[in-house]
Order: sequence, then structure tokens, then C-alpha cells
Amino acid sequence: MKRNPFILVSAFWVVSCVRAAAPAPVKVDEDSSIVFPPFFAQPAVSVGTEGTVYELDGDTLRALSIATRDLLPPQDKPVSCGSRWESQRYRVVRQGEVIFIRIEEDPGACGRTHPALDSGASYAIHRDGRILRRLIDGQADVSAPADAGTPSIPGDPGTASPEGLGEGPSPFLPQAWQDAGPPGPAPAPARR
Repeated sequence: MKRNPFILVSAFWVVSCVRAAAPAPVKVDEDSSIVFPPFFAQPAVSVGTEGTVYELDGDTLRALSIATRDLLPPQDKPVSCGSRWESQRYRVVRQGEVIFIRIEEDPGACGRTHPALDSGASYAIHRDGRILRRLIDGQADVSAPADAGTPSIPGDPGTASPEGLGEGPSPFLPQAWQDAGPPGPAPAPARR
């Protein structure tokens, strides 16, 4: 019996093209004019509180699912602890038709004390399921600054105005990482 090399090569080529089905990429409208709300400006209500009843509408649940599936790898195969859905912290702020979601790694879920660098993201998702804006930690924020086109007021070197401080650091970062120097005023430079 003589083997046909063409059949063997064709069979090898067809088998090598077989891949697992990947999820379809999520369409992002990427509206850079959308400004994310301050997720940490006020304490959040923890849904994990025992004995308390919570209600979550379908639009919010869908938005959480869309953001989580977009940021984290598929959960159908084993993934590292830091990439699991249950190893994240989620904050949700709803403003009209837009649901804002902040996802950050919870290092305590994996027995660590510090989160991975650039492991979170912020999403603006329309209630119909469209991602309007995505900002993954470590990527540049290309939105127009709030003071675009207005003259700036010069300040003293080494000081910051309260408006320039923003909403503050994430509470999930260790205190040592949030240190910006001594609590007292900086010493004045020596005059010559």
C-alpha cells in the first residue's frame, strides 16, 4: 500500500489550524470625554455583609460581567489566583444610563500583602452593554484635562493645591506606598 504524501501533509495542515474558540472581542466606543467618578471618595457598602439583603438590577450585573470578562482571562481553564474573578474587588457607581465600574486585585484573596502592579481597570458601560470607555491601570489617560484651555495659577515648588490632589490613592495600596514624605511642612531652602 502506497501512502500519498499530499494527504498526509494536508491532514497535518488541517489539524495544525484547529484552535480553541476564543471569545469575540468586545466593541469599545472609546469616548475620551467620559470622566470617571471618584470611586474612593466615599466608603462603599460591602455586599458581603452577612444577614443583609441587596438588590442588583440586570443592567448592573451585565455591566459587571462585561467588564470582568474584558479585563480577566476566561475562567474555563485554571488561571493564577490573581486573575480569578473572586480575587478582585469591584466598585460600582451608576450615573443615569452609564454604569462606572472599578476592578482591582484583592491581594488578601491570594495570601499576599501587595497587589500586582497595574492590575486594575476602570470601565464606563452603557446600560445596553456597550463599553463606552476603558482605562486599564498603567495606560495613559488620553481624556482632556478638566482645566483644558484655562490659565493656570503658578504655585510654590513642592506644594500642591487641594484641587490638584485628586481623589487620593486606592485604599488597597499599602500605607508605605502612599507615603509622600514627612507630615510637617518642608524646610525652607537656605538663603545665601
